[in-house]
Amino acid sequence: MRLAVVSSRYPFGNKEPYLRTELQELATHFDRITVVPARAPHGTRQPLPGAVAVLAWPLLSMELVVLAGRMLRARPRGVARAILALARSKDPGRAKNAMVALKGLALGQWAMDNGVGHIHAYWLSAPATVAMIAGEVAGIPWSATAHRWDIYERNALDVKAETAEFVRTISARGTSDLRQRSPRLRDRIVQMPLGAVVPDKPPLRDRLPDAFRIVCPAALVGVKGHDDLIEAVASLRERGVPVVCTIAGEGPRRDDLLRLVKRRSLDSAVRFAGFVPQDRLHEWYCSGRVDAVVLASREDGNAMEGIPSALVEAMAFGVPVVSTRSGSIGELLDEDCGRLVPPGDASALADALQDVYRRPFEASARAATAYARVAARHDVRQQMRTLSERIHS
Repeated sequence: MRLAVVSSRYPFGNKEPYLRTELQELATHFDRITVVPARAPHGTRQPLPGAVAVLAWPLLSMELVVLAGRMLRARPRGVARAILALARSKDPGRAKNAMVALKGLALGQWAMDNGVGHIHAYWLSAPATVAMIAGEVAGIPWSATAHRWDIYERNALDVKAETAEFVRTISARGTSDLRQRSPRLRDRIVQMPLGAVVPDKPPLRDRLPDAFRIVCPAALVGVKGHDDLIEAVASLRERGVPVVCTIAGEGPRRDDLLRLVKRRSLDSAVRFAGFVPQDRLHEWYCSGRVDAVVLASREDGNAMEGIPSALVEAMAFGVPVVSTRSGSIGELLDEDCGRLVPPGDASALADALQDVYRRPFEASARAATAYARVAARHDVRQQMRTLSERIHS
């Protein structure tokens, strides 16, 4: 079977890093995988796994018009049904869906021309709109992965629930929320956590005597709570802990955070690394140069964490983790395998990090438990085998 995967941006820019991990393994179960970003291609192109191609289509081009025109001529009733279904939706998303409708029609024709047997969207929002239109007009089964905010956004969810083969959720909370918001899906909701590369055994780690090296791999946006992390670093410094924090991510709050670091005189303690590719993060973890990975995420209405791939990956490489209880993180972490603190509590975050520093043997024991948990629940080989079986069924 050939598979089309509709992403939001991937492989362009630095979003959706987990997609490369899953696609690399998923490609072993299909003859060919082609990725179609729902958004217009923008930013640096990430490397693709060898057996994966990309259709770098803008939102409007002559190629899309020609493909959509062919589909309209070949299946006018199918096109009308798909567009009218979106128009009658009582859920939000009309403007977004109008922007990607042409791409959905074009993908339907392209999928027919290239023998695609299934279309899977990696978000339940606009990417699922593209997949739904393409699948409906071409008569090809389609499905989607739902993460967190896209469940709450409800982008034409009432219409998508009518025709989706299944919707994958990545957490128990996501499953519960999706069932509540879309009872029509019923047994077509499949809970399947994100997959991660899990080494056969976690690498050995050695701590430098003169530094406590922590990494925060998170986009520089408000919900990630970097202000609280910076305040926690300041507190640790005041307590005599030689902490050095590397913030790996880009985003609109960079200048604000730089000013906070300067105001708290933490220039030597907090480093902004910008976007760090997944492979390089894994190298850091393997080399033992990271003593702990930390997320300080907050909750703001529907803005919260799902089960972050950043924590899953750190646990897979045996790195001690400290996090807030934002969103579904409690499904991944407990006190047996990490340290959990309330969102927005910089003092509690500092206490948890200090515990990792002062009690390295206990932290290593928790990291070993975390590794075993991720190996059992998140190994990408098992996850993608399950996903491919569902797609093939």
